Amino acid sequence: MFWEYDSGDHNVVMDKLNDYRGLVKNNPDQHANFISKNYTLVDGTEGFQLLETENPEHLVKITRHYLPEVSFRFASIVELEKVDGKVK
Repeated sequence: MFWEYDSGDHNVVMDKLNDYRGLVKNNPDQHANFISKNYTLVDGTEGFQLLETENPEHLVKITRHYLPEVSFRFASIVELEKVDGKVK
């Protein structure tokens, strides 16, 4: 999951982040499994985090929670061994 927001929205985004973490903690089965920390690019308003889910609604929940301040791009990733095994 790649994310980006305007630096002027930083405080609002941090508040929403804390709120969302509480939602996940209280109902982990209703949300994607976050499998890494948030990584921020040098400018501080773009970054990424790895998550795992089979349910597209989990991605919708994330997006809705952070609107309109944060934009997201979700990209599926697989282990190289799995990709390599398919092309042999």
